[in-house]
Amino acid sequence: MTKVLLYSGGMDSWLIDKLWEPDIRLYINIHGAYSAQEVARLPEGVTVVDFPLLGQFEQPDMFVPLRNIYFLMIASYYGDRLCLGATKGDGSKDKSWKFLTDMTAMLSYYWTDKKVSKSVSVEETFVHFTKGELVREYVRRGGDIERVRAETFSCYTPIDGRECGACYPCFRKYAALHANGLEYPEEYERRMWEFVKGQVIPTADEGGYDGTHYTERKCERADLVAAVEYLRGRYV
Repeated sequence: MTKVLLYSGGMDSWLIDKLWEPDIRLYINIHGAYSAQEVARLPEGVTVVDFPLLGQFEQPDMFVPLRNIYFLMIASYYGDRLCLGATKGDGSKDKSWKFLTDMTAMLSYYWTDKKVSKSVSVEETFVHFTKGELVREYVRRGGDIERVRAETFSCYTPIDGRECGACYPCFRKYAALHANGLEYPEEYERRMWEFVKGQVIPTADEGGYDGTHYTERKCERADLVAAVEYLRGRYV
């Protein structure tokens, strides 16, 4: 079997790369809003496929409907055991456990024909891990948590090529790493607190931080709340 990981360089795919040890890391360049930033940070050895057709359907919030269907179909040309960098709490239907099992069935069915025949499976293990749990498993296996911060990139609005510390992807990454004991510089935490105070807390449901942007991420709630309360206690 050939293991193919759909790789972006974000924290999830970076960690899965270390835990799953794929044969091929595959980046699909759709020429979207994030693509140039991601391509610039790809490590050596990542196979890049140019697929600009899909980028034209990117919505203003950078969401691309059905993107992961296309990604897994393309990945199936490179191997027969595929992995999407999806974790528990991502929320989108095309990152769910049902989606992964449906894609296994569909790809295996349509890869069996008169001219081609192979069985394709889509890895389901990591969709049962939250971001914090994925970090914890990496550290448990001897990984260096400082590398996770330094070598991954999760940001909507980077500043001079660095993570801004004031957007939702930055907050989710911060919460996952904070839950595993990583300390951040005070300057970064103060910037994160201003974001949390202005954008996260006001949108929270009563009794927690599961508001507009977190309704699908309740499994991460403990890490998110812990991060908010830590920042509140330190910087208020």
